[in-house]
Amino acid sequence: MPGDGTIAEHDAACGHFRTEIAELPVDPLLRMQGYRDLSRVRPRVRDIAAKAAALAQSVAAPEAYYRRIMIETCTPETLRLEGTTFHSARFAKVFAGCDEVMAFVLTLGPAFDAESERLTAAEEIVEALFLEMAGWLAVEQATKALALHVSDQVRNQRLGLTRRLGPGYVDWPLEEQAGLFALLETAPLPVRLLESCAMLPKKSRSGLYGLRPLD
Repeated sequence: MPGDGTIAEHDAACGHFRTEIAELPVDPLLRMQGYRDLSRVRPRVRDIAAKAAALAQSVAAPEAYYRRIMIETCTPETLRLEGTTFHSARFAKVFAGCDEVMAFVLTLGPAFDAESERLTAAEEIVEALFLEMAGWLAVEQATKALALHVSDQVRNQRLGLTRRLGPGYVDWPLEEQAGLFALLETAPLPVRLLESCAMLPKKSRSGLYGLRPLD
């Protein structure tokens, strides 16, 4: 069930979003594990993948906090938001024509990590691997749901979303994750940062979308 949290334009408050994971397809899980010819996958392996997909769907509890923020400056190498400077050569290209970005943090919740740890402790390694892959499919699905939710909010302002950029991808340093979290400091985030700037729960995602004028 999609959340109904909204944020006003340029508001310091954060919107809150919840959703549910729809049934996860098994074939992509098998391909992610290196099975190219799906007709030759052993029934036992397919059964493990199907159970992992169902388990991922049942334990995932996706929620996100997000906020619209004005861009102060965007150069070929940096992006400045509320006094914090982020570094990536992709900002200028992806956010070209944007006056604002939408910062977000999303997670599947702690139950997913607990289930993964349980399988690993029980030495059910294949099951744990498939659950790991199913988790990332669920994160992707939840991220798309969040993007659609925000797109619906801003469409009446003739705005749309760019593609997502996130710390740790390509040339945006993971260490700048802390700065992104600071942009959402007014929210009770269900995710915390480790010293390494990795996130807990592990099945979490953060990033920025540009808000671009629609043609």
